[in-house]
Amino acid sequence: MDTLDIIHLISSKNNVFVWNANDWLRLRQDHRIIGELVGSFPKSTRQDVFSGLPLLLLPEEVTLLLEKKIACLVQCSSLEKPPTESLSEKFQEYRNTLFIQQAECLRENRRKQITSVMDKIVEGKKRKILGLHTSKKNMKKPLDKKTQEALDGIEINTQNLLEEELAKLPKLSKTEALVQTHTAYPWFNKDDMKVVEWKYPLTPNQRHKYKVYKDLWEKEYYITSGDKFGGDFLVYPGDPIMFHSQFIIQCRYKDEEMSITELVAQCRISCHVRKTLVFATYYEEEDRVKYQSFQWAGSNMFENS
Repeated sequence: MDTLDIIHLISSKNNVFVWNANDWLRLRQDHRIIGELVGSFPKSTRQDVFSGLPLLLLPEEVTLLLEKKIACLVQCSSLEKPPTESLSEKFQEYRNTLFIQQAECLRENRRKQITSVMDKIVEGKKRKILGLHTSKKNMKKPLDKKTQEALDGIEINTQNLLEEELAKLPKLSKTEALVQTHTAYPWFNKDDMKVVEWKYPLTPNQRHKYKVYKDLWEKEYYITSGDKFGGDFLVYPGDPIMFHSQFIIQCRYKDEEMSITELVAQCRISCHVRKTLVFATYYEEEDRVKYQSFQWAGSNMFENS
């Protein structure tokens, strides 16, 4: 991948985030990386149904992106300390510029609105000069010849009238202006970023989970964390926005023992949420992941007891 197209993953206190909205979209659409949105919306901070940037990545997602050279892991030194006075001044200057641009945009939009109905405004002005009614109902009624001639004889300077109407526009207050909430550092500086080493996986359990995640990803599934259903991963046939997950994946070692009651409990949970329980086992000697699925088969043997 071209170094200009590489995605920057931001490392912060043992977590890895994506702050840039374009990078988030590319990861989801092009690389089937879902992560978890953990930010709040600026104007809906109290709701917890929908979340916004930043995107928090699973350790397995980070490892895969680095291995496939889709992204690089960096730290931003400027984010680890309070903003300098010069940066605060630059930010305030930028916000003032946005406020001025909004005021100009508001005035320009009002100008277009007035211009589009200037004929009606001119006619209303002429009618007021003659003392005629200016209601919509009366303006639709035809005038007698003498009154119409008098109306047509009045000259109105449309430019002055436009300025008069624009003067009625209330001045935009800073409390009413839109405020831009940055989801990525607006003054990006490559010198401020340093590439850091990613130390995952380290333990046998972490390596096992990563091998399973990578195998599922290479089979072109969409994968998210399976914590909410007691598994390691949830597997989707398409983007989770459009599809429900099909499988609850649990990473198991080939010689790992499991009681029948625990197996029954997990099968019942997966059945209740309409998913298939799958045990995923990585065989190091074959460098291969094998899967075993379980589904609950209903029984009425104790129904009448």
